[in-house]
Amino acid sequence: MNKLDIREICERIAVQAPYFAFTELCGVPNRIVRGTFSSEQPLGFENGPVASAEIGRHLAILGSCAAVAWQAAPQASQIYYLATKARYSKLHDVAPRASGASFQATAEVLHQDRRTLTAQAIISAEKPFAHLYCEYQALTEPVFLRLFKDYRVPSAPSHDHSPYRQSVQLEFDAAIGHSLIARSKALAPARCAGHFLDYPAWPVAIIVHTVAQTTSRLLHHLLDKEVSYTVVKCDLSAHQLVPASEPLSFHTSCITASAYLSHYVFETRVMRQDEIVATVLTELQV
Repeated sequence: MNKLDIREICERIAVQAPYFAFTELCGVPNRIVRGTFSSEQPLGFENGPVASAEIGRHLAILGSCAAVAWQAAPQASQIYYLATKARYSKLHDVAPRASGASFQATAEVLHQDRRTLTAQAIISAEKPFAHLYCEYQALTEPVFLRLFKDYRVPSAPSHDHSPYRQSVQLEFDAAIGHSLIARSKALAPARCAGHFLDYPAWPVAIIVHTVAQTTSRLLHHLLDKEVSYTVVKCDLSAHQLVPASEPLSFHTSCITASAYLSHYVFETRVMRQDEIVATVLTELQV
């Protein structure tokens, strides 16, 4: 293994701290990268040592690190990796840990060309306990800046405090049957700190973490009590990069419910006005 220069890797994947939270990166032969991070996002009612959305955030970033770590630095500076599809899968039960606990992750490239990347990764605490499969659109810096020129907002100086330690605030409509709608306000650019510098946009991982709030709320409505649960699987399809200046609404429905099996499946359509920007399918065990 060889230790990687985090500053150089961050420059090449267009992601910085605090969104990028690995404290150590090492390269392993066969286009594999290992990293260490500490948990920070709130679990809410989710069981386990780390929120599944936070696991997705770190593992997706590590996949993009693996894409560049074994390549010579090109003349063109940055590649922007936009996650378009992802599947989170629980592998094993792991006991809860205190906030700030350290975890190891490993990612490998499955396929890569000039425009796309496919990677997979695992997170471990003694043994692997979750897996992420992720597909990305890869945009060169000139292409990204041209496509998203209207998103540009110069970033304020970053602070040590990570905005990802707090959940997005939501306003909930009253649940109707097996469905629930929640609405966010626009995100302040500082809430996207480190995610595509100067182009504040809703990070996919933050969208998924917000979906978890609506899923929890609807689950508790259906059961008429607050319960904890385990995310067994979560499938994401992201269709657009949404500027932080635009609010989103989260339309969640329970599509499968078995009290006997304690098994529930929820689908959330993430909307920008009348346009679907992402869909999330979450499978839970209560």
